[in-house]
Amino acid sequence: MFSIPIAVAVVLVVATVAASSAVTAAVLVGCILAALTGPRRAVQALMVATLVAFGNINIIKPAPMEGVLLRLVLVAAVLRILPTIRGTDLRLLWPVWLFSIVEALTSIQTSPAMSISLMKVTEFICGITAVLVAYNHVKPSQLPGLQRWVFTVSLTVVGLSALTLLKPGLGLGGDGGLQGLLNQPQALGIFMAPFAAWFIAGTLLMRRQATRLELFAALSLLVLIVLSKARTAGFAAAIGVIVVVVGRALGRRRMGQAALGRPILIGILACMIIAGLAVSTGAVSKIANEYLYKSSFGHATNLDQAFYASRGGGALGEWDDFLRKPLLGNGFGVYPDGHFPSGVQRFDGIPISAPVEKGFLPTAVLQEGGALGGALLLLIVGTLCRRTWRNTDLRWRAMFVACLGVNAGECVFMSPGGFGMFEWLLLTLAMFSYRTQALPVALGPLPQSTAPSPEERPEPLFDSPPYLRPSA
Repeated sequence: MFSIPIAVAVVLVVATVAASSAVTAAVLVGCILAALTGPRRAVQALMVATLVAFGNINIIKPAPMEGVLLRLVLVAAVLRILPTIRGTDLRLLWPVWLFSIVEALTSIQTSPAMSISLMKVTEFICGITAVLVAYNHVKPSQLPGLQRWVFTVSLTVVGLSALTLLKPGLGLGGDGGLQGLLNQPQALGIFMAPFAAWFIAGTLLMRRQATRLELFAALSLLVLIVLSKARTAGFAAAIGVIVVVVGRALGRRRMGQAALGRPILIGILACMIIAGLAVSTGAVSKIANEYLYKSSFGHATNLDQAFYASRGGGALGEWDDFLRKPLLGNGFGVYPDGHFPSGVQRFDGIPISAPVEKGFLPTAVLQEGGALGGALLLLIVGTLCRRTWRNTDLRWRAMFVACLGVNAGECVFMSPGGFGMFEWLLLTLAMFSYRTQALPVALGPLPQSTAPSPEERPEPLFDSPPYLRPSA
């Protein structure tokens, strides 16, 4: 899952985009051209463009009209991939299309900013369609290489982000959390969470012996998530591992999966080590308080107050808005009052971006689409889960659940035109991972016409070593 040449190429790209904004623009233009060449290149282009566009401006020089270039990468991927849709793709796409059409129709009736809602619905259906179809058209023989590329690029970005700790002025965000190469600590946290779930699940639940690199990656990602102070990332990684552990305990053991004794033993050892450090140094309690309370530390006296100050207040407000319009909601991707505190970015008068800060996905969907939108979104998630659970490798299931889990604090599932694109790329990579598993080969009896008759079978010879008797 790691390639040194690809890692070296990533380091060189980061070094060049840190030198000039013109180079950053050139990289994004290159992504536009690459997205036009095929489904595998389109996936790679979308990932690189998203990472560049959401890079730390103190390290990666922003390109002129960066938001426009990012969306042109998506447009190029859509133009390249949509004409290739086949009948088999429709089995994946129809829940997404149904949800998008319903959201568009209800937004026309209820949205206070209809043009923004329709823009976001269009972005949602086009972005997700492009990602699903692109992965569906990647050949099974090419998929392991794409997996290795995604892991190498991502782990190299994480490694370079860890190196920014040597110069805190570059690598730390406003709340003191590690942001590394990305534009804020929360972004780096949810970037790392799916990989943390993947490596931890492999260490705990897969029968093969974990390599040193995998163990080092699992521990390093946990440490870096704590340093980022991204509680959403910690929750997502934890829920990804917990779901697959519970599923493994309730289901029967499949090929390649470890016995339950391993996670139990490792869990006991981890608890003993943490308890020993807590008693001997007292550092565990301090680290836990700083991570759980984050910027509200000193203002909140318990976790309930800390949650309300960060995500709970917004979730309760979204629930109240849902109760006022329980069936159709208030419009896709907008606030009920139609205002956007972060502003609306337009290109030639056409809205291309209007960020909204909604953390908890379930209440956000109910606020925007009502009960109808919530039910259709569950249909999408169920369709994706069904495909993911074909793979008996529990690491990919953990990654999939972690990609969904980040939406408990950052509602990126509904914004594939932004940083949510990265989560969709990983989620879909996990969903199609079953194609890399070796298929069992059933050996049946030879056809009767080809089997030699008893008269034609040669007599066995036992005049050469090891001189076995017929009974032997």
